[in-house]
Amino acid sequence: MDNSDQKQNRYETISIESKVREGVFHQVIKDMDTGKAISCSCKCWSKGNKPCYGMKTIGYN
Repeated sequence: MDNSDQKQNRYETISIESKVREGVFHQVIKDMDTGKAISCSCKCWSKGNKPCYGMKTIGYN
C-alpha cells in the first residue's frame, strides 16, 4: 500500500443534519485513527473554529 492510499483511508466524511436548519447537513470530517471530528463544512467551524453540534456528536478533540 502506498502513502496516498493510507491518507485516503485515514479520514471519513459523515453527513449530520443540522439541529438549527431543517434540510441542511454538516459534512464532518472524522479522523479514523483517533475516531474524533477534525473539521466541518459549517460556518461555526469555517469562520471561528468553534465545534458545532455535528462535530460534538462524533467527538471533538
